[in-house]
Amino acid sequence: MITSHNKPIRLMFVAGENSADQHASRLILELKKQIANLQCFGYGGSQMAAAGMRLDFNLAEGLPIIGITQAIKHYPELKRLFNRARRMLAHERPDALVLVDYPGFNLRLAREATKLHIPVIYYIAPQVWAWHSSRIKILAKTVSMLLVIFPFEETLFRQAGIETYYVGHPLLDAPLASRSRQEVLDFLGLPVETTLIGLIPGSRRSELKYHLRPMLEAARRVAREIPQAAFVLPQAHTITSDLLRPELEAYRDLRIRIVEDDHASVRTALDFAICKSGTSTLELALAGVPMVVIYRVSTPTYLIARAVVRTQWISLVNIVMGRAVVPELLQDAAAPDRIAEETLKLLRTPTALAEMRTELSRIKGMFGPPGCAKRAAERIVAFLNNCGEQQRCSS
Repeated sequence: MITSHNKPIRLMFVAGENSADQHASRLILELKKQIANLQCFGYGGSQMAAAGMRLDFNLAEGLPIIGITQAIKHYPELKRLFNRARRMLAHERPDALVLVDYPGFNLRLAREATKLHIPVIYYIAPQVWAWHSSRIKILAKTVSMLLVIFPFEETLFRQAGIETYYVGHPLLDAPLASRSRQEVLDFLGLPVETTLIGLIPGSRRSELKYHLRPMLEAARRVAREIPQAAFVLPQAHTITSDLLRPELEAYRDLRIRIVEDDHASVRTALDFAICKSGTSTLELALAGVPMVVIYRVSTPTYLIARAVVRTQWISLVNIVMGRAVVPELLQDAAAPDRIAEETLKLLRTPTALAEMRTELSRIKGMFGPPGCAKRAAERIVAFLNNCGEQQRCSS
């Protein structure tokens, strides 16, 4: 617990996308258990607001950015939001600024907080091991404490002189499945012999733009070859039905269901998934679901990424495992025919599916036990207590 403070502890958060909103909301709830007089405010999403944060702007839903094209398109709004965040730091003087992923925006804001002598805590580090390694220097100059979610990151950042702690992976704190496969199939109105395939295009509008149509076209090709196939699309809370349903109108020949709730149960019921690269691939891996991973972006973003990305793979599953466990289809390769081909190849080869499931089962053990948010909160409380003993870091 926080000790020796009569006035409220005030933390400013910035989280910029759906998964960060989820992870930050759990962190806020854990912090509230340990800090009786906690006040949180800043940018994030609806889940952080539900956890008790004053939501000054819904960054997760209002301005999801992927790549240089999106950044240029939304530059005026990004600049306005950045200037507003800078003023919030200066006027409200939080005890610490807690940043969650979203490095393009957050690293710049970390510089501003440092100028104001406000401590910066970064939860879920920028993936500098994949690209933008120069950001390590920025982190070293601006971040007071870094809380990382991949085991290998602790050594990497400590070598750069940053106070870093591995706290586990937040996906292990996610709600567990509450329904059996049969209950899920009954809910979806599908027979027991169904081959259930997930379509996971992403939680941002731009991801939907690039991924949904190729996935639906691939699904149509798969359904021609596997008549018992049905498809389920877990709807992210950042994506509204009016964005999805017009796209699905042209695919009424497919047995496809949109599911808004209990994604954990739906995930564990899947036989297979076609998934965009990102956190979703780890969610599927932890549920033991075989998959094909795809990713498409604008051409300028792709060309820049190809020049600077340092990893051999794009999916977190392959990166964490250090080898090609799941097929990856990037940019032009993520065409409907190729997606369908890779999907059918695996679904028609039971031994390959079993081998992939065995490989995926190893991932959970690599992250250690659940409790990421609790451990992160404990580190933050210890940090703030230490600041109090030094007459507050921000003074």
